[in-house]
Amino acid sequence: MSAGTDSGREGFLALAELSRRHGRGARSLPAQTGATPTRTAVCFRLQGGPVAILLDELGELLEVPRCTRLPGVKSWVRGIANVRGRLIPLIDFAAFLGERPQAPDKRQRVLLIERDGVAAGLVVDEVVGMKHFRVDSYSEERETVPPGLARFVPGTFVDNGEHWPLFRPEALFGHQDFLDVAA
Repeated sequence: MSAGTDSGREGFLALAELSRRHGRGARSLPAQTGATPTRTAVCFRLQGGPVAILLDELGELLEVPRCTRLPGVKSWVRGIANVRGRLIPLIDFAAFLGERPQAPDKRQRVLLIERDGVAAGLVVDEVVGMKHFRVDSYSEERETVPPGLARFVPGTFVDNGEHWPLFRPEALFGHQDFLDVAA
């Protein structure tokens, strides 16, 4: 038993000596200065244009599930879908905004959003990925935002010259037009 302890101690002492000998000339890593905080967003296309939603405001991202049409609802309500045992209304987001989807059905995705226990699945043209936007690239400029979407977008991120309107789900859930689904 002591033989194993001695060999372990010898190994440790050898590593300590190497560290001491070679660590003298080593430079430490430079301090990070001027780091700009970022916000992570899921980026998608709606009405053919780019849009972003903050990752922490998105419950889930799904392929468009099968759904059951509902009678007596507005045409932009695609129906209700069973998502892991929860019944979720699917909303054709482009149709809700008065437009038509721009992408083929196979590229469309569902953004599952939730507020105060109420969930909805927004069908969007396609999801293009995630981006880390610098917080200083955000502005309240909304000139590039499509008119129907503008009421749910407080501002935009600019990344490499491309404007990404920031969609805020709480603005949608707080809007009477969205809550009034009866035809």
